[in-house]
Amino acid sequence: MTSLIRSIGIAAGILVLAGVQNASAQIENGLDFTTSFPFTVGSTTVPAGSYVVRQDDDNPDLLQLTGKGVAVFFETNKAQPRETPSKTEVVFSRYGDGYVLKDIWVEGSDSGFESVASEGERHLAKKYASATEERVGARKITASASNRR
Repeated sequence: MTSLIRSIGIAAGILVLAGVQNASAQIENGLDFTTSFPFTVGSTTVPAGSYVVRQDDDNPDLLQLTGKGVAVFFETNKAQPRETPSKTEVVFSRYGDGYVLKDIWVEGSDSGFESVASEGERHLAKKYASATEERVGARKITASASNRR
């Protein structure tokens, strides 16, 4: 009887530990945001407007940005925030008059997405001594909203 109770206790402990994981960035149903400025993502410049970002099904580090007449895939790396984000937002680097999509932070997640620098961004970084940061609020899309799209 004691070995049965011990076995059940061990199995329960393993199941509890298996269920515990850090909250890592996922954009399961996507997120949407709106900018008042054009920006570059990957090697593509897109106009100001409303956009949706979703993770690729096969490669979670590959994201797709879609908007009115726009569909762009771009590569990202996992990024660690200084502290857990209290809101979901998209961060842009501003070089002169140009904006480049840089990071995506998801509320409550201990990791985010950092876009891989393109040749155009590297050129802008060389041209301008420093970049400023522009943050735009974003909203996680719920499963029910995702089904209506």
